[in-house]
Amino acid sequence: MLNPEWSDKRIEKYLATLDCWRGDITVEPLVGGLCNKSFIVTDSETRSVARIGTDIPVHGIMQTSVQASMLAAADIGVSPKVHYTEESLVILEFLPGGSLRPEDLEGNPDNCEKVVRVLKRLHDGSHHVRGALTYFWPFQVIRNYVKIGTRKQSRLIDEFPELIRINNLLEQNIRVYLPVLTHNDAVPQNFMFDETNDIWLIDWDYGGYGHPMFDLVGVSCNADMSERSERELFEMYYGQLDEELDRQLAAFKLVLNLREYMWGMVQEVTSELDSDNVAASMTDLYPDQEAGYEGYTNMNQDRFESNWKRFSHIFE
Repeated sequence: MLNPEWSDKRIEKYLATLDCWRGDITVEPLVGGLCNKSFIVTDSETRSVARIGTDIPVHGIMQTSVQASMLAAADIGVSPKVHYTEESLVILEFLPGGSLRPEDLEGNPDNCEKVVRVLKRLHDGSHHVRGALTYFWPFQVIRNYVKIGTRKQSRLIDEFPELIRINNLLEQNIRVYLPVLTHNDAVPQNFMFDETNDIWLIDWDYGGYGHPMFDLVGVSCNADMSERSERELFEMYYGQLDEELDRQLAAFKLVLNLREYMWGMVQEVTSELDSDNVAASMTDLYPDQEAGYEGYTNMNQDRFESNWKRFSHIFE
């Protein structure tokens, strides 16, 4: 069984021993993840992705839930086929078309419709789940992150009381809902194109039962969509919006921004990933931001503060 702490060379040798390949393989690192490690594996017939993950308790990431989410999403038809699994390793189909970028959404209703179609199929497909899933509630996640940041004496510790006040205020405004299978990290780069330009979801670290709005605003907020394009996206999912839907979506936009902000903070004080790899991934994903976790934190702090100024009058 693979040990995630092995060196890349030892991991490559282990991958070569698996019986899911056709002939000899070549292995190359895949840049892009901010809290896991992946490789592209090529055999005589196909290319696959070998994804190596571990439980990360500070983020509520448990590999049993990750793999259950991934398998269900593959059965639903919104995520690549899974060829092989073991405790810390998944081999899955490689998608050749590259990841979705914010510019692929702004002013592009075709791609927005594809994204909405994927999310609706996912949220309607909870009956495909086999095994145990975590429950993702972003308000609880933020409270936990603040406790970790306080214990680790984060540079942002003075901000925490006000952030918790806002977090709890937003939570009080959420209406009762039916939990469904959700991705919970629906940033644009977790949507991939295939060779026919269809769109698929990858990276299920935070997959679990949750609120569908969190996925929808995950797309719009992390793509920094304009108000017009964002509203068009929401209407594609819900149809005609009303005042109550607008209020719920605003609450989830804010908690999404706050969760990403606090996620970066926690990575700053807890991550043991190689800093060069993190910087390379950050540069690939967000070339206009400071490389490393602080750049991610600061980017999402700006997003949160901007949206809080915009929407605070609804909730105060």
